[in-house]
Amino acid sequence: MGILIDLQPDAGPALVIGGGTVAARKVRALAEAGFSVTVIAPEVARAIRDSGAVTVIERPFEPGDLGPGTHYALVFACTDSREVNRAAGELAHERGIPVVVADAQDESTFFSPATVRDGELAIAVSTGGASPVLAREIREKIVAALGPGWGTAIAAARTERESRLGRGSRTRAGQ
Repeated sequence: MGILIDLQPDAGPALVIGGGTVAARKVRALAEAGFSVTVIAPEVARAIRDSGAVTVIERPFEPGDLGPGTHYALVFACTDSREVNRAAGELAHERGIPVVVADAQDESTFFSPATVRDGELAIAVSTGGASPVLAREIREKIVAALGPGWGTAIAAARTERESRLGRGSRTRAGQ
């Protein structure tokens, strides 16, 4: 198991290859976190189109989409084609771009944990790619046990800390 990080949107844009249900979940999470997202797929689900903050390229993935001159911070290969996912994963590896290959965790360089955000509080649960469904169930149990209001408490704590340190209050991108 690796480490969990909280990647900020200014790390760069994300590329989602695929336009179905799995892609829609990834797009929603990325857009909510403030990332610029490009989706490439021959067909794109309405949920992706309706997200508004997404660039949609309606055609099949091509190797040049991850070629020189492209600058993605993250890639999610989540089509229903094993060959397309494998090719996208290999190209991302070659370019040194972190990649999730949805149908082959051994080809992925990271996993997206099940997350929930309340202001600057982020709770993430990872099963290392073993079971995204179980990770979501565990996340919901944690959220229910904690209850609401922690985001407000963290904002107050940040303001107090910044004041104590003699700095102006700030918020982090994507939070």
